Amino acid sequence: MLSAVHDARVTLDAYQLVSSPAKGTVIFLHGGGLRKGSKRHIAGKDLFFNSLGFNFLSCNYPLVAQCTDSVIDEQLLALKSLDQWVKTELQLLCPVNDNAPIVYFGHSAGSYLIALGLSKGLFLNQHSSFILIDSAAYDLSKRYSAARPNVKQEIERLVGYRTNDRNDLEGLIRTYSPVDNMASMPVDLTRINGGWAYLATTMKRFSRESSLVLASLLRQKLKMEATVKSYPFGHTDISREIADPNSQIGRDLTILLSKALDAVAPSAVDKIH
Repeated sequence: MLSAVHDARVTLDAYQLVSSPAKGTVIFLHGGGLRKGSKRHIAGKDLFFNSLGFNFLSCNYPLVAQCTDSVIDEQLLALKSLDQWVKTELQLLCPVNDNAPIVYFGHSAGSYLIALGLSKGLFLNQHSSFILIDSAAYDLSKRYSAARPNVKQEIERLVGYRTNDRNDLEGLIRTYSPVDNMASMPVDLTRINGGWAYLATTMKRFSRESSLVLASLLRQKLKMEATVKSYPFGHTDISREIADPNSQIGRDLTILLSKALDAVAPSAVDKIH
């Protein structure tokens, strides 16, 4: 375990190649609804990505019980610290070629946080790319408006809402909505990422719809190669299936990452459809 940043509340477990130099690094953020989950919940993903030539880092970030203010604000600070650590310290822990790809990989809440970070200007290293797995919260405003009362209460708690002003609540939720943030983001050529994003979803309505919207905005605003593919798995199953090289998503990611190593990620995205 490596205690990395943000008051030691961001910790990393590193699964490194020992028999040969790594070709790149995958950095994983777990799911759990921003309330629970652990960097230990990797279900064989370390072995899968190691087999493809990548070092694999699994991260903890602050959860509800550790936060005294807005949970998501604390988590964004953690991601900002993680991004800085990657830029300045990653090579000391996991030496790779300077041009080796860094792939941020999230499932569920982890994917939402990565998308929110992107919409706030994080992860703009030119070698960074993204695998985002099955979040229904990329368009948080739309998700909130259609949610059941208990889900609405949970969203209000996570964004730090404490008043009865509904207009203020709507604005607050937009602040934490990756789609809303990215839609209002001006195109700034100095902030272009230039990498790629692969958004894998289940057949759930909000997961598919918000993934399609987010992918379109990534293309427009950050000029990234972005694609969406839906899989016939449940929300938990899709995360487990990733570690199986014989599953459809396992085969797709194998193709994507092998082509990414050859610096032709757009072709790889085209070939998996």
